[in-house]
Amino acid sequence: MATASAEKSGNCPSCGRSMGSGLEDLLGKLGISDDVVSKVKSSIQNIAVEEYLNTARDYVKGGSRKATSYAKENPWKVAAGVAVLAVGVGLLITALNRD
Repeated sequence: MATASAEKSGNCPSCGRSMGSGLEDLLGKLGISDDVVSKVKSSIQNIAVEEYLNTARDYVKGGSRKATSYAKENPWKVAAGVAVLAVGVGLLITALNRD
């Protein structure tokens, strides 16, 4: 009967730990206590995620504009870079297939 009551309360019947989300379960299996998980949860809730996302979006937009203008101004440099990258990938694949 103790097992049934443990399952109803949301705790593991074998160890007594709470059975939360998949991430919480994974962290528990890694040995991270429920107290640490709850502290991290409360810390994350205090973060202004939307503000950070807006900053990241602005950064990516600015970077892509710079990359586009550089590619338009220097097409031969970009083509040479792509060729070097292709040769490097080919050498890497050859080296991996040798093993």
